[in-house]
Amino acid sequence: MERAPAAPSMPAAHEAAPLGFVPSPDRFHWWGELHDDVKTYLERKVGPSIEWWADLHERERDRPYAVVLGPNGLAVTTPRVNKQGQKTQSVRIDQFVPSSIKHAVVQQQATKPRGGLRSLVSRGRDEQSQLSVPPQLNLTQEMRGVLGNLPLEAQQRLQTPFLGAQAVTHYRSYYYGNDEELDLWCYLAGDKTVTFATGHRTVPNGVDPQHASWRLTCYQADVAR
Repeated sequence: MERAPAAPSMPAAHEAAPLGFVPSPDRFHWWGELHDDVKTYLERKVGPSIEWWADLHERERDRPYAVVLGPNGLAVTTPRVNKQGQKTQSVRIDQFVPSSIKHAVVQQQATKPRGGLRSLVSRGRDEQSQLSVPPQLNLTQEMRGVLGNLPLEAQQRLQTPFLGAQAVTHYRSYYYGNDEELDLWCYLAGDKTVTFATGHRTVPNGVDPQHASWRLTCYQADVAR
């Protein structure tokens, strides 16, 4: 019997999309809009937060959602209105296998690539693309554009667990700041694994955002089923 072809060992590297900025309250404001009962429930389910963000929900334009990474799980809330017409939050929990969460620090120094080096790298990528095409995960173009702003190592750490049979079932991203300085959070979740990254980007004068300075922490945990 023929063996199924092995999954590619490296995920696709995405093209960076411009990150747009609009005046808006920060994550602390939107976290403050959540009811204390919701916050208590989240901590009970996933433990003390390791990383978190809250933001205006794209559908309920005057209400927040929240994402909390804890040692025991990932929690994602969504604003709802119940049958009684009351505003509530539904909560999705991806519970972790105990003590399975691990992390790695990813750093990138700002660089101004030389023209010759850039063309050499581009030519190398073209040649490589003819040999093997890395798989594209089931993500929106917007999410791929956000991931493309991250250092390649961070992109790989976020995506590699989903290259085989495991599909990405839900994901989100959030960033706050300006063209020179920003903080970013994002996660990908499947039936077996959650990956999460958070960090700070600095773009010095004259440096293309693609070659910005980054310091990120990438997390990975096994999902309990």
